[in-house]
Amino acid sequence: MACDALRPQSWFGTEGIAPSAIIDPTARLEDGVIVDPLVVIGPRVEIGAGTIIGAGAVISADVKIGRDCNVGAKTTIQFALIGNNVLIHPACNIGQDGYGFIFFGPKGHVKVPQTGRVVIQNNVEVGAASTIDRGSLRDTVIGEGTKIDNQVQIGHNVTIGRHCLLAAQIGLAGSLTIGDNVALGAKVGINNHLKIGDGAQVTAMSAVKDDIPANGRWGGHFAKPTKQWFREIIAVERLVRDNETKGKEQE
Repeated sequence: MACDALRPQSWFGTEGIAPSAIIDPTARLEDGVIVDPLVVIGPRVEIGAGTIIGAGAVISADVKIGRDCNVGAKTTIQFALIGNNVLIHPACNIGQDGYGFIFFGPKGHVKVPQTGRVVIQNNVEVGAASTIDRGSLRDTVIGEGTKIDNQVQIGHNVTIGRHCLLAAQIGLAGSLTIGDNVALGAKVGINNHLKIGDGAQVTAMSAVKDDIPANGRWGGHFAKPTKQWFREIIAVERLVRDNETKGKEQE
């Protein structure tokens, strides 16, 4: 039972491949793969032993999924290479086009071709309803051991290091580079092309527009070192309090 709590099992008690699953004849599934009802697996897909594919999931052509993984129900995966022991919760979307357009004003906008992949390394966990865009020119990469909460958006070309923690409803704009052992609180938003150093931490609901150095502790809107942020908050509160006191004295 404890094992089931840590690693989801087939919702239907499926052993082997459900009769209603649709699997292209060129797909290669190792022994011990479990495929729940209504799954669709495309051409040249490879899935490793011990992996469970949840009901209604769609695995597109040429996707590679390692051993002992779990792909949640209604998840879609395309243009992706996924390592071993990766846990993907239900309703995730992995490998769709990133948000890439050239702005032409009144003439409209031109779509930038998205030609990269999503690479998810070993022992990663991806929370329910999270989205990870494929790269445009380079791959989007999620490093080994990183844990991603529910409803997180990861844009194209983002590189996330090893053993990071990303809480719910984070938004990461394209072409970010995040180092190892970084912790981001819930609803953090980070602008594109920034670098977040190894071991950095960002408090919940912060908006980040600047690079953060290694081991930095940042927060606020816009985010800055937390000690500076706290000092500014205290200074503003003191200023408001002093003004209120002066107003009462003048009355």
